[in-house]
Amino acid sequence: MKMKVLIVLFLLSPLFISAQHLVSYNKTEDVDFGKFKTFQVYSLDVKSYPEFKPNEEGLNLLISEINKQMEIRGYQKVNADPDLLINIGVVISKEQQTRETDIRDAPMYIGQRNYHWESEEIVVGTYTAGSVVLDIINTITDEMVWQAVSKGVISDKKPEKNKKKITKGVAKLFKKYPVKIQ
Repeated sequence: MKMKVLIVLFLLSPLFISAQHLVSYNKTEDVDFGKFKTFQVYSLDVKSYPEFKPNEEGLNLLISEINKQMEIRGYQKVNADPDLLINIGVVISKEQQTRETDIRDAPMYIGQRNYHWESEEIVVGTYTAGSVVLDIINTITDEMVWQAVSKGVISDKKPEKNKKKITKGVAKLFKKYPVKIQ
């Protein structure tokens, strides 16, 4: 009984790991973020593999949440001559969850001669993964001053769940932003 429970937990553990938002940050040293007062979203670049049309509503929500995070930190959104430009990159891809077979997966063999079995990777599930890369650029020096990357799983069947994930994911993206919420 214990062995079956361990096998089930082993097989399900990648699902729990991949369902979380993974976030990484990169900040340019010696930048005074207090001197910046305005921002503008410069561009949104979306790539999807295999090709499919991303949900426009989700992309608009992403931009709206980024604007909200900047505004609650005291920045003002402007249409011309901003202090900071925000470049947003989105990558959406279909991924496969795999596991490696072991001797317990080998077929039963009764016979003589030349029996051969090798471990191999087998697909146990597919999912849609999404990554958001946020680059914040100082327009005076034309240098990137801050970057955040978030990765997570996108629900193909539950758009409402995706809206919550976008809101939560953007908040996580800005968690270590050098300017705190005012």
